Amino acid sequence: MANHPLVTIYITTKNRCHLLKRAIDSALNQTWSNTEIIVCDDGSTDNTEELLKEYKAKYSNFNYLRNNESSGACVSRNRAMKEAKGEYITGLDDDDYFLPNRVATLVDAYNDNYAFVCSSYYRKTNEKVRLVKDGIGKLKLSDLLHYNKVGNQVLTKTSRFRDVGGFDETLPAFQDYDMWVRLQNKFGSSLKIKEPSYIFDISHDNDRISGSSQKVIQGYKIFLAKHQNLMSKKHLKSMQLLNLVIHKTPLNIFDVFRLCNSGNYKSVLSNLLKRN
Repeated sequence: MANHPLVTIYITTKNRCHLLKRAIDSALNQTWSNTEIIVCDDGSTDNTEELLKEYKAKYSNFNYLRNNESSGACVSRNRAMKEAKGEYITGLDDDDYFLPNRVATLVDAYNDNYAFVCSSYYRKTNEKVRLVKDGIGKLKLSDLLHYNKVGNQVLTKTSRFRDVGGFDETLPAFQDYDMWVRLQNKFGSSLKIKEPSYIFDISHDNDRISGSSQKVIQGYKIFLAKHQNLMSKKHLKSMQLLNLVIHKTPLNIFDVFRLCNSGNYKSVLSNLLKRN
């Protein structure tokens, strides 16, 4: 396995047994030959534990953890991270899934000059599947501070996740965005590759973990307080626009021009609307 270092894939889950199976299977069916899958069950009350026992009995590279009481996605992610044996680590939400080449393309693109690598992805709704490819190429911290151009998953060295202290367990939302900012602030620019290998699925009836508006608003406030010192006036204008979007404030074209650079406003606004 010298040419195929171990990659840990962590999945956090709660009461989504019917979706979880698809996520696990997509992680097991990677073309990359050396992976471990760690699922952390955040106190599920459905058939999740029985399903995970079946996978553990069948696959030697599969393991699972369980929180006896629901503790939140970040606690679960950090538990998985502490158990990870892989040189590299990447995540998968239980309602999303990988294409078979996901891990291989990210590992091939990675080098230590980047804080992490990520990719474009497909956004699946009840109406259609759409490719989301904003921010392709090298992403500087300054790029990321306008809005989350990364998405919700990356691949990096496991040691780097640990070096920045893991996911912030106090955040009810913006957990991924916060982690990417901290990684880039410590380790430099990231790389977003053009080839999509991840399906972000919002076509089902289940809410995503940070889907409630109050959690999003609270997460935004904490995120801004943490990272405001890194932001320029232009970044703060982008944050003001984000604040309007998450509060579902009606926007007119004058608001958008006022709060964004004229050359960037279409990209900023359209991507904030996609994510909120």
